Amino acid sequence: MTKKIYLIRHAQSEANIAADLDNPTYYYDAPITKVGEKQALNAKEKLKNINFDLMVCSPMTRTLQTFDIIFPKPISNTIILPLIREYLEHSCDIGRQPYLLKKDFPNHDFSHINKYWWNNDIPINEKKINHETINELDMRVEKFKNWIKKREEKTIAVICHGTFISRIIHFFLNNCEFEIWHLKNGK
Repeated sequence: MTKKIYLIRHAQSEANIAADLDNPTYYYDAPITKVGEKQALNAKEKLKNINFDLMVCSPMTRTLQTFDIIFPKPISNTIILPLIREYLEHSCDIGRQPYLLKKDFPNHDFSHINKYWWNNDIPINEKKINHETINELDMRVEKFKNWIKKREEKTIAVICHGTFISRIIHFFLNNCEFEIWHLKNGK
């Protein structure tokens, strides 16, 4: 059995165009830009004829906004998965509580997402950047690979982040680019 996983990087965010992510302005859970909206519309056009069995999205605002542009109709086979969040390195990688996300993204189910999901569910000052190590990121990537291998679906869209994706395919995608990751026999 061969699976096709479309690894889609989110559209350009305010943090992507910032000169310095952490000084003097913080970009907590940065939204996408107008350029990002156009990028997502372009990706929507490229992906429109693919019948995805499953769609998986990071709970960051920039990925959810990208998702909603590429897949504008509410979709029942969508999983919001904190495991695929970005490498926690800057203010833009700090998420928001599920009840706040639900207000901005009412068509998505956040009921299974814990508070402080961006900090491995550990309570923290919500504006503190609790840096993740590359080893911790790689452990999350391995958990995701194992999770995706166990799925029965064959054609899967995954909207997440540049550094996370790069740990799978070994290079960085531009905003709203995608790469097809082929899994054969669960490998």
